[in-house]
Amino acid sequence: MRKRYYLAKYIVLFVLVQLTWLAVMGLWIARYVVSHVAFREIGRRYAIQIDSGADIAMLVIGLVLIAAGAAGMSIMFRYLSLHFRQTRLYDNFIASITHELKTPLSSIRLYIDTLGRYTDITSEQIHEFLMQMRRETARLDRMISSVLEVDRLESGYARYHCRILEADVTLKSLFEELSRQFSLLPEQVRVTGVLQARLVFDATALRVVFENLFENSCKYAVDAVLIEITLSESDKRVSIAFRDHGAGVPRNQLKKIFKKFYRITEPQNPSVKGTGLGLYLAKGIIGTHGGEIRAELPADGEGLIIRIELPAYPNGHKALLKKLLKEQA
Repeated sequence: MRKRYYLAKYIVLFVLVQLTWLAVMGLWIARYVVSHVAFREIGRRYAIQIDSGADIAMLVIGLVLIAAGAAGMSIMFRYLSLHFRQTRLYDNFIASITHELKTPLSSIRLYIDTLGRYTDITSEQIHEFLMQMRRETARLDRMISSVLEVDRLESGYARYHCRILEADVTLKSLFEELSRQFSLLPEQVRVTGVLQARLVFDATALRVVFENLFENSCKYAVDAVLIEITLSESDKRVSIAFRDHGAGVPRNQLKKIFKKFYRITEPQNPSVKGTGLGLYLAKGIIGTHGGEIRAELPADGEGLIIRIELPAYPNGHKALLKKLLKEQA
């Protein structure tokens, strides 16, 4: 609440400055009109020719300068507003990632303390503890990797090891692997469609994209997780429609969810935590490989559809695909 008031002071200040500019301009125009009328009256009365061209030029130049100043103030205020918004998002990100990092660390520490304190733990329990610790460690690794990958994308140092992949085999194998990773049953992940096309993609980066989508589907599930993936293709494109049946996204936030640090406001499940980097990172990876990603609401209004379109090898986006393969060579 204090941050909103802090920003409100700048809004009030900006409005006052703009009103000051307008008042100065109005007084200037009024003064010019009064002077011009007075000079004309004097010239008519005493038959004097008064040249007002210089005054008009000065008035025009003054108006232009005032308009430029007002436009500059508007641009500065716009930049300041974006800066405040980015700062708030960054603060939320720090708070979220701190919580996200502490949670698995606390779990791992608890398992370690339990193993060190009790001697009557069965081998089955030890195995379960180790599996849980492995899952929490993998979760930590994903978060840290996401932060590092975002930095590489924005700095231009992201380098991908792209290969020509059989789309159908690669994607379906990846979906099966992620289903096991997130402990989903076969009936919870339904994949339809057969692809003949090939893709030029970094296999690790492709995993990062769908790992984030699977994780979001699990986090925002209202009841049991249900994921429907539809594969289709054309001569130049491979399309992947990834649909979950979770809490969904308000229509006015569909485009915003791909922004860095952005979290859905007032979600149906307020306990869901995250860093706000998953979809931002997915969009960056997809874009680097020549594809597009967007969010849509299903016709029945349940859940969310993430639609991904990738260039098919060799007909789609030939120049980019050639460049990706050349960089690998």
